[in-house]
Amino acid sequence: MRHGQVLLEMLLLACAAHGLGPEGLEPWRNWVVFKQYARDVAETPDPGVSVQLTEDKKEQTVSLVLLRQVVEEMDDRLEPTGGVVCEFTFPLEGRHVADWEAWSFQLPTFERFIDLVEGHGAFQDLVVARPLSSDIYWLEA
Repeated sequence: MRHGQVLLEMLLLACAAHGLGPEGLEPWRNWVVFKQYARDVAETPDPGVSVQLTEDKKEQTVSLVLLRQVVEEMDDRLEPTGGVVCEFTFPLEGRHVADWEAWSFQLPTFERFIDLVEGHGAFQDLVVARPLSSDIYWLEA
């Protein structure tokens, strides 16, 4: 957990250095900071950076989640222990956003991961929209 707390603090400091706080984040500016943060804290093997989109029809919202997973080696395999999350919630407002996720370790390079994410239509729409809320936090696995 200590490693996770350090990573959380690093993201919060990176955001603060760009005038961004956990609440009231600007999606595009935060995405730019998050990409650099992910590069700065990269490890081998890649513990996983993810971008996830989730629609909640009941609440009439859609979430955009940026996640930097934290893993621990257990019996010759990597086991997730949690992750640093930057989450945005947007009004659905006529959007239809299919649940979607991409993981950095599924692609040959981090740059290909970035290209995949930034090429996704719903991601493009959301990072320029005004969120209802935003937050940065630690999520236990």
